[in-house]
Amino acid sequence: MARQKAPLETVPVVQAMNASPCPDDADRDALETQLLELVNPYSRVLVIGRDTWPLLRALSSIGCRVSVVEARHDAPAGSASLPDRVVVGDPDALNLNATLDGAQFDTIVAVRLLEHVRNPVGMLTALGRHLSADGAVVAAVPNVMHARIRLGFLAGRSPAGLLSPDETSPSHWYDGAALQHTFERAGFVITRIERQLEGFDLEAPPLDGGRVPPALIDELTRDVDAMTRTYVVLAHPFPLAGHVRLELRVRELAQSHDRAVSQMTALEQRTEALDTRYAALKCVTDGVASRIDRLDAGLQPSLIAAHQRLTSSRVGLEAVRRDLSRFHYELLVLRVRTAVEAAVPPGAIVLVVSKGDERLVAFTGRTGWHFLRDGKGLYAGHHPADSAAAIAALENLRAAGAGYLVFPQVALWWLDHYAGLRDHLDRRAREVVHDDRTAVIYALDRPEVRR
Repeated sequence: MARQKAPLETVPVVQAMNASPCPDDADRDALETQLLELVNPYSRVLVIGRDTWPLLRALSSIGCRVSVVEARHDAPAGSASLPDRVVVGDPDALNLNATLDGAQFDTIVAVRLLEHVRNPVGMLTALGRHLSADGAVVAAVPNVMHARIRLGFLAGRSPAGLLSPDETSPSHWYDGAALQHTFERAGFVITRIERQLEGFDLEAPPLDGGRVPPALIDELTRDVDAMTRTYVVLAHPFPLAGHVRLELRVRELAQSHDRAVSQMTALEQRTEALDTRYAALKCVTDGVASRIDRLDAGLQPSLIAAHQRLTSSRVGLEAVRRDLSRFHYELLVLRVRTAVEAAVPPGAIVLVVSKGDERLVAFTGRTGWHFLRDGKGLYAGHHPADSAAAIAALENLRAAGAGYLVFPQVALWWLDHYAGLRDHLDRRAREVVHDDRTAVIYALDRPEVRR
């Protein structure tokens, strides 16, 4: 069988890559790290832009099959041991369809490209034709609203050297809004945005013969856009594929979970502080109580008042404990819903040992039923009398269309108390999730007969 040609080997202007990246270019190394985090190992990648050879080496090191369109004609060559090739030419002047010979890529990485080409929207549109069905564009674009650039404008300095002092000035200037608008016009949705952060010199430059006002410095340091030197974005063609929408939902849930954990940690710290205060007050009270018999009767009212203050503090502590218990339960509800929506296919009917809590059966794209459930579809209001009753109720609901059974963490005692039900599930169902902190989920379809 004839060996298939690599996608770029038919292009006439090709050179091998041999040089290593500049060892002192720390900013570039940091940017490459952020770009690599958005590219899957062992995938097909096109890198297009200026100074692409260090990124080629990094991508090749994680098993990617890399093709490169390099804008600099004086670009040094990379490692001769790498199988990758680079087409050298101005992206504006190249016919990308002919250059890429119809090749499809899982990821297209644009570095130092969108700020230099004449028509960024047209360039993104042309590159989009070479994405696979699940492909994405990863781009690094400098931010014109960085604090150093803002201060440079205020000091009367030309922007020519502010973004890329060693190259010609970019043809296009981007802030966050302009970058998003450019991708939207090309038919893409930015699904993830990272930032390469960089501080700025507080001593430079003077404005109108004076120093930079402290209020302006404070405002800039609190503005995330002002601290962003380069945007690193991941963009997918619109409409978004199902797995992309799922990844976005999972990311939102993870961020919500992180916020909830942070709030829980703060509440736990407050509880610990109250416990410490209570213990200290109790020690004082116990010490005073041991000397009550020796105290003058006139001191007893003061002691009683101290005891009353201690009791009030304890009441407040119990209220905090109740709040913490409710917070843990709210977090459990979120984790159970997340686990169900990740493990159960859309459209399925899910039984939940819910004790009547409607939040535990409110799923996106799935139907939740209480277990037990009465004839009107409401929570039955009681637990099964025994395993036989639980199994009978389960089989009735399975016959009515239920496909999954969920035991939230607060209901895992069922699996010990109703041992017959657990044995029935082991024989007639499949365990698809087992997380002692969140839930145990069974699929009610019959498993294959074990040999």
